[in-house]
Amino acid sequence: MQEKKPALAALSTAAMLLNSLAPVANANPPDQKTSVDYRYTNYKEGALEPSKVAEGSTERYTIDIHQVKVKTPVAGDTELTFSGQFETLSGASPWYVLPNADGEAVQVMTGATIDESRAEAGLDFRSYNERSESTLSVSYSGENDYTSFGFGYGGQWRLNKNTSTLSWGLNGSKDYVDATDAELYPGRPTEETKNRLGGYLGFSQVMTKNRLVGITLGVSNLEGYLSDPYKLAWVAGDIIQDSRPTSQNNVNAALRWREFVPAANAALHVDIGYYSNDWEISSGTVDLAWYQNIASNWQVVPSLRYYNQSAAVFYQPFYNQDRADGFYSSDYRLSEFSAVSARLKVARTFDRFYLNFLYENYSASGDHPALLSFDLLSLGIGTDF
Repeated sequence: MQEKKPALAALSTAAMLLNSLAPVANANPPDQKTSVDYRYTNYKEGALEPSKVAEGSTERYTIDIHQVKVKTPVAGDTELTFSGQFETLSGASPWYVLPNADGEAVQVMTGATIDESRAEAGLDFRSYNERSESTLSVSYSGENDYTSFGFGYGGQWRLNKNTSTLSWGLNGSKDYVDATDAELYPGRPTEETKNRLGGYLGFSQVMTKNRLVGITLGVSNLEGYLSDPYKLAWVAGDIIQDSRPTSQNNVNAALRWREFVPAANAALHVDIGYYSNDWEISSGTVDLAWYQNIASNWQVVPSLRYYNQSAAVFYQPFYNQDRADGFYSSDYRLSEFSAVSARLKVARTFDRFYLNFLYENYSASGDHPALLSFDLLSLGIGTDF
């Protein structure tokens, strides 16, 4: 079911998906070892307040995610990585918003009967030499109503005795939408497609032996069916299908600061992000993390993330009159809101394997009655041989 994908995007700490922004630097050659990693994640959205729900279940999604990654050398300077993911989802979803007797926005939810699954697979081929490297990636994601094929190709050049790194990349996808129950809901789309193409440029610099800074700039374009097939909008008393423009142009930027503090045997990570598109959505992100090493094999990482975005130009919780452009969406993800996410990761390394545990709590605030909150628990284990 397509609607859950933006929620899963919030699981960036656990997801194995292509990112439109590159890492600051990765100058590690293939180590000629085969490694296997597994991660289990449970994601649970908070229930809505009954006073904000006009109809349907107050319960929301629960998602269980299983991920596996296998990396193996192909030759002395190349490696192959396979990643797979399987997730199951159940719960209810926000459907549309309408005004109550006092003119306040209240949410109509689906029943708590959604039961879906999704499978994803990816393959990366990385080639490395003394001054540069490149990675070719392909991916597939499928569920009963949505299929996506993706690709990525990127590289890095290391300069100035490996103290400077220039990064670049291209990535894209082609998605196919075939909504379920279209015979019951005539507005739902079938045989629709969406194309995405993006690219980025990045630069990082080692300033001192304890400090690294980086910047990345990215652009992307989406064309095709960009509406949500499972959402509706209340327009002057009528309920109509969610309708959005068929193109979207995006720009993003990220600044990163890494500072090792010898006296504390710890590192500070600071990430500042900006995003904007031609739907007039703009957002800013500040992410702070403290990587505390304990002895030689423990690490504790508390972190805090703040996010804020403006609303899409055509978004309203409900519409008292028609719009001239015919675009309507009451999706909470297109509204103006801010969010705070607090995370704690604990990791333990052994001679040949590692364990780590992650907890995250996310809460959004704004005027939409269905703004998201969730708790995430994740356990990872890996080994090499």
